[in-house]
Amino acid sequence: MALNESISGRLKATIPAGMVCHPEQPVFDNVSCRTVQEQWTNSSWHANDPSSSAYNDDACLPNVSAPCSTNGYPAYVIEATNRLDVQRGVDFAKSTGVRLIVKGTGHDFLGRSSGPGSLSIWTHGIRGVKVNMHDFRARRYGGDASVKIAAGMRWFEIYNEAAKYNLTIVGGSDMNVGIGGWILGGGHGSVSSRYGLGADQILEMEVITAGGQYHIINERCENDLFWAMRGGGGSTFAILLSVTMKAYPSISGTEYAFDFNTTADSDTFWSLAPYFHSQIPSLSESGAMGEYMLTANGTPSGYADQLPGGLSASAAVGRLVGKLRFPGQTREQVKGIMGPVEAAIRTSDWSVDNVLTSGSVSRISDFTTSILGGNVQAVGIDGRLGSWLLDEPALKGNFKMLKRALRTSSPQPFPMLGYLVAGPGVRKAQIPGGGNAVNPAWRRAYAHVVLVRVWPALNDTAKGVLVRSLREEAVPALKEIAPASGAYLNEADPTNSDWQKDFYGENYPRLLDIKKKWDPEGVFWCKPCVGHDLWEVKKENDDSDPVEWGIGQGPVPYGL
Repeated sequence: MALNESISGRLKATIPAGMVCHPEQPVFDNVSCRTVQEQWTNSSWHANDPSSSAYNDDACLPNVSAPCSTNGYPAYVIEATNRLDVQRGVDFAKSTGVRLIVKGTGHDFLGRSSGPGSLSIWTHGIRGVKVNMHDFRARRYGGDASVKIAAGMRWFEIYNEAAKYNLTIVGGSDMNVGIGGWILGGGHGSVSSRYGLGADQILEMEVITAGGQYHIINERCENDLFWAMRGGGGSTFAILLSVTMKAYPSISGTEYAFDFNTTADSDTFWSLAPYFHSQIPSLSESGAMGEYMLTANGTPSGYADQLPGGLSASAAVGRLVGKLRFPGQTREQVKGIMGPVEAAIRTSDWSVDNVLTSGSVSRISDFTTSILGGNVQAVGIDGRLGSWLLDEPALKGNFKMLKRALRTSSPQPFPMLGYLVAGPGVRKAQIPGGGNAVNPAWRRAYAHVVLVRVWPALNDTAKGVLVRSLREEAVPALKEIAPASGAYLNEADPTNSDWQKDFYGENYPRLLDIKKKWDPEGVFWCKPCVGHDLWEVKKENDDSDPVEWGIGQGPVPYGL
C-alpha cells in the first residue's frame, strides 16, 4: 500500500509559504503574497503551516527580490492526526532510508524541525488536553493533579484548560510554543524555580519508537527511554504522542517590575550589571522567579518586540529592566526583599552617574491567568542564540571577572536576556524515577542567560561575523566564569563544537547508549542531537562551511 493511501491522503508535497511571492513560481499569487508578508513574523501563523518553521533562515523569503528554494524545508509532510499516521511515517522512513524529521509548531532556534529533502511528520493535528484531579502518581511526587497533553497542543491552549480547574502548570512563557520540543529538551517556565523544569513534571509519555512501535513509557515501563526523553532532546529517541505531567494548585503572589538605567555603555552601567547578578542567588532563595533584560545601548532593529514579558528598550541609555514574581508573598514582604537592592544601587561608590531606579509592586491573584497575557515572540527573522547557566560561584565570586564576562558577552547593541528559572525548585525537584536526562548543570544554576544576535536578511557577511563572535567570544566569556556549567539545549548555539559536554553534561554517554539501543539505524537524525555524529553528512552540491549551517540542518546525512 502506498504511503499516502495508508494515511488517508494526509501526505502533502511541500510548497514553501514565501513561494507565492515569486513570479517565476507556478504558485505565484499577489493576494496570497500580501497575506504571507503580513504574517511572516507571526509565530502562530508559522505553527499552523505544515512545512514552515519560525526561523527558515532566508530559504524562501516572501520578497520578489530574494531567492527562493526548498532548502531548509522538507520535501513532503505527513499531517498526522493519530498514532497510526505517525507509525506509517516512521515505517516508511525506516524501510526507504529517507530522512525523517518531526515538527510540532516549528518554534525551534536550532533548526531541528527543518531538513531539506526530508519527510516531516507534523504532529500539530494530534489534539487534546485532559485533567485528572485524582492521579495518585502526581500526589506521590508533590503535585495536586495531572494533565495529559497531546503532542499538537500549544501553551495558550494548555493554560486555558488548566485555569478551568484552578491549576498551575510548569510551562513555556511564549503562548505559541508547543509542548513537544519544549518539554523534551528540558523546558523552563515562569514557575520552574518553584517546581522544577518541564521535564521534571513528566509522569508518563506515549511515543512511537524508531521501529514503528507504540509504547507507553514511565518509571516502570521502558524506564531507560523514559529517562532519556525527559531532557535528552526531541527528534532523537522517539516521536511524542502525548505527555502526562504534574499540576499544582493555583498560585497567587506579588510582582516586582523594575527599570534601572544609567549612561549608555558606561562603566557605571557595567558595574550595575554584575551587582544585580550577584544578588540573584539570594533573590532566588527568597522565592523570586522571572526575567530581565540587559542592554548597554538599545536593541537592534527587528528584535525590540521579542523581549521577555513585554519589556521595551531605549537606545539612549543603558538599561536593566525586568519583572520578578514572588509566589505566596505580600507586597510588604517583596518591598522588604527588593528595597535593600534598590538602596545599594543608589548608594554604591560606582553609582557616580546617578543610576535611576524604578520599581513597582503589584498583586497577582493567579499566576496562570497572568501567564496568559505573556509575550509572544516575533519570528521570521535571521538570528542565533547562545546561552549559559550561571551558578553561585559565577554570580557571587570575583566581581571583576563577572563584570568582564557580562561586558564581553553583551556588546552593544545586542541584549542579554536573563531568566530566574532554576534555583531551589530545580535543585529540589521531585522527579519520577529519581532523575532524568536534563543537563545536570541546571541543578546547580541560579540564572539562565541567553545571548541574542540578529542580522539583516540575506547578509551573509554579517551572519558570519556575528555567528563566529557569539561562538568564539561571547559564550566563552560566560563559560570562563562557570566552567563546570553548561547550556540549555533548546536555546543554545547549534554550532558549538563542544556540544556533547555543554548541552548534555555527564549524561551524554548514557544518552548515546540509549540512542544506539532504541534507534540503531539512525531513523531520527537532527543536529546537534544525541548521536548525530554517528553518520557522515552528504555534502554534494554544497560548498558552505558546515559549522555555520545551523538552521536548515545542512544536506541529507548518509546512512539513513
